[in-house]
Amino acid sequence: MDPKTGFIVSGSPYNGIVLPGSGPSQDALRRYPFLNQPPFASMYHNLPAGFAPTQWDLLQPRFGLAYQLTSKTVLRTGVGDFADRTAINRDTALGGNPPFMPQTTLINGNVQNLAAASAILSPFTMTINAPNNVWPTAWDYNATIEQQLPYGIDFSAGYVGNRGLHLQRKRNINQLIQPGTVYAYPQINPNALRPYLGAGIIDISENSGLSWYNSLQVTARKVTGPLTFSASYTWSKSEDNTSILTDVLPNSYDDRDYWGPSDFNVPQALTVSYIYSLPLRGRTSLIRKLFGDWTLSGINQFESGMPFSVRQNIDYAGVGPGSGNQFWNIIGNPYGCSTGFLPNKGATLYCANAFAAPPLGTFASGDTRNLFSNPGFWEWNFAVHKQFPISESSNLEFRAETFNFLNHPNWGKANSNPLSSSFMMVTSKTGSRNLQFELKFSF
Repeated sequence: MDPKTGFIVSGSPYNGIVLPGSGPSQDALRRYPFLNQPPFASMYHNLPAGFAPTQWDLLQPRFGLAYQLTSKTVLRTGVGDFADRTAINRDTALGGNPPFMPQTTLINGNVQNLAAASAILSPFTMTINAPNNVWPTAWDYNATIEQQLPYGIDFSAGYVGNRGLHLQRKRNINQLIQPGTVYAYPQINPNALRPYLGAGIIDISENSGLSWYNSLQVTARKVTGPLTFSASYTWSKSEDNTSILTDVLPNSYDDRDYWGPSDFNVPQALTVSYIYSLPLRGRTSLIRKLFGDWTLSGINQFESGMPFSVRQNIDYAGVGPGSGNQFWNIIGNPYGCSTGFLPNKGATLYCANAFAAPPLGTFASGDTRNLFSNPGFWEWNFAVHKQFPISESSNLEFRAETFNFLNHPNWGKANSNPLSSSFMMVTSKTGSRNLQFELKFSF
């Protein structure tokens, strides 16, 4: 490799790339005769047909118990192991990878005369699957007590937990090993310093992540009578070191500081829904037809804000391109400033001066992932409707619905870009009242 440019000047850029099996099948050769020609013929090394071995010993034990303590009280508990197939996505389907889809850079040419251009051999950027992947699994467990209350109300309260194992995530296994290497050798291209020389970024998709979910879940329901309702409250915490399939670890060799609240963690959530029919018994027929049998319904939703991190796609650590977004250090009190609203600018959520980029050649210190929360959300949707009978076979139905009945604005997400002038500020909102009306004739 040319140490200054990082281009390959001799040797095969395919060195180290392998294909499954011991050689192409006859059917494959009929379709793709180039498979037994260089460079493909030398890529078969008697590997399993699917690279990773098939997992045959995957047991999924489950146990459940329900016990009636009294005529109106039931205890339920259970635990089970559940497996999932590896999801098909851009990191497991492996489209666009060499050797079948290599990319070449041409210089000193034009589209009318490509033959006059010079080809530059850059190291391939690749996405690969781990050869020892196992199926993602999760242990689910719960303990719930259910109680029948007066007025036809069913009440339940329980603990619900989950432990996720072998969750998919990514890391660049060709990341420079020692932080600060890029800054120690500024005249050398990072590609000439990688552990696997001749290759560029190698993102490995591996099932090595963990998660842990714990929650208190309380529910009250009433399903009989003119008033029916359901109210559910959850107090929970979800933590992991991979929240999405394509998470990339900033430090490929140490994930200890990547454990934190899940990207989708919502500590508190309350949902209340109800339907109420307005009877007018004992009134005249005309009054009952006009004002009776109206139905009121609504859904009220209250949720905590989801977490976020302060990080940038800048190689502060000096480990070369291809690593995940790197975190900033917390150097002050993020809560020690005014959070008031500034006209024509927005509202400050956390103190911007409490953060600083890590010193060059280092990763951020301590737990910094998803320590801060965006504003919460709440909304009230409301509807009324009534059917007016016309005859035995026809009726007229009127319905009025309003979304965000109180026209309550919900703040948007905080700007988590530390290089922005509105860093740690909320500059947008969501939620406006919407009305819709419907008149339907059925016959």
